[in-house]
Amino acid sequence: MIFSISGKIKLIGEGFVAVDTTSGVSYQIYTTDIFCRSVKVGQSAELFTYLHISREETINLYGFPFLEELDFFKKLNNVPSIGPKSAMNVLSLIKLDDLKKAIINESYETLTKVSGIGRKIAERIIIEMKGKIKNLSAGSKETNDDTAVVDALVNLGYSISQAREMVRKIPDDIIGAGKRVKEALKMLNR
Repeated sequence: MIFSISGKIKLIGEGFVAVDTTSGVSYQIYTTDIFCRSVKVGQSAELFTYLHISREETINLYGFPFLEELDFFKKLNNVPSIGPKSAMNVLSLIKLDDLKKAIINESYETLTKVSGIGRKIAERIIIEMKGKIKNLSAGSKETNDDTAVVDALVNLGYSISQAREMVRKIPDDIIGAGKRVKEALKMLNR
């Protein structure tokens, strides 16, 4: 199993990126539209991956910048009638926090906005996922503020791995995305 892939973005396509590793191998990784819009060609990236082999023996690699997204993708992929493409569509159109809120609040309308997800499948997602959301978020220390800090640093040109490393070093007593970004920038300029 491939846990993660690090390298430079070689190509950004519709729903995928090609990541060129230092070993000279480039991987086509299906990822969210949100991630595709947040990166640029030549930028360093690390994606946590899920390898899917279909019945037709097609091999696809799915990747996410955060472990929490990967965990959610895996759980969503295990819901009956949801495959990896549908799970990726859901995560491409609905931010993870909004998706969790929709599931907890049983907001079928939010889920049915995704192409291929009707009322019955939305109900199934809510039933299957509602009890698992707390377990999924327990494994991740990253908060909404930390996600905003990572996004801000990436937009300033830092790699995702550099941004994540800075987030880990920010003291927990600094609260608020703006303050955490300032602290990260101070640490990077030292």
